[in-house]
Amino acid sequence: MNIKSLKYALLLMLSVFITGQLEAQQDPQFSMNMSTKLYVNPAFAGMNDGICVNMLGRQQWVGFEGRPETYLMSGHGTFMIPGIHLRSGGGISLIGDGLGQMHFTGLKASYSAHIPLNFIGGEPGHLGIGVSAGLLQVAMGSNWRSNVEAYLDPVINDVQYAVNGFDMDLGIYYRTKDVFFGLSATHLNAADFQAEGSELVDFGGVAWNTQFDMARHFYLMGGYDFEIPNYNLIVLKPSVFVKTDLVSAQIDLNMIAEWNHFLWGGITYRYNDAIVALGGVNIGPSFIPKGNIRAGYAYDVTTSRIGKGSNGSHELFVQYCLKLKTQPPVQKHKTVRFL
Repeated sequence: MNIKSLKYALLLMLSVFITGQLEAQQDPQFSMNMSTKLYVNPAFAGMNDGICVNMLGRQQWVGFEGRPETYLMSGHGTFMIPGIHLRSGGGISLIGDGLGQMHFTGLKASYSAHIPLNFIGGEPGHLGIGVSAGLLQVAMGSNWRSNVEAYLDPVINDVQYAVNGFDMDLGIYYRTKDVFFGLSATHLNAADFQAEGSELVDFGGVAWNTQFDMARHFYLMGGYDFEIPNYNLIVLKPSVFVKTDLVSAQIDLNMIAEWNHFLWGGITYRYNDAIVALGGVNIGPSFIPKGNIRAGYAYDVTTSRIGKGSNGSHELFVQYCLKLKTQPPVQKHKTVRFL
């Protein structure tokens, strides 16, 4: 399939989305899914035992006009509710996602209640139960390319528009020092976005009416940190990330190796879509008192047919965390046996 054919295929897919005849996965895709947990699971808020701020940018299918472009900013932290001594987490996420003429903008706040729960080998852990709510905007441009005049099609808008709607997510997340897993659902209220217009009726056009239904998405994630015996400078971090709208599913299998809590790298296999190489660096408290900066880059080699028209996908990520849990002071004692 050549680039010209891909453009027409994308236009056809967008038209189908607008008319609501197909409910495919609508949430943006991330390769560094281990760094976007808050956006898909509100129960993760505050699970880093401090305050964290994340920024991520993704350019998908570079070289393909109208390609997906996604930008995500989020922050979350841990706090205690006075009086009942309940550990909690709160966070906020802002996302912008574009695909051709379609653009999504979302802002949501998250809350998670952390319940102490130790059931994996007796290791201390917390179970988070979280909810998020916010505003989602769906906008559509009008710069269409078509073999016929767009204003003659009643499902294609001839002017730009933007529609807002309420959005809500729910999730659970469990974490110990070495293990995590989570289950969540986004867009629980399945908001319906509709717009209509008739600007060009007097010039021979037709009134248009478009409808976009936001499908519920479900996420499953899990992972384990494994220190190599007799060489604990290297930690292996296998994980799995599953996304589905109950019509189709996407499965990411991740394997990351981290050396001395400083350098990390690995590979992801996304079933029937891509092989991803990713890596980065951690800058810890030795350089940043009480804080940590984590930065990474991922490159997708597309294995599906659309890879013939693109030069892969790029993703950049940076995170700053400030640990609020203070370490106990080192106790030193002298003995009368030594001066």
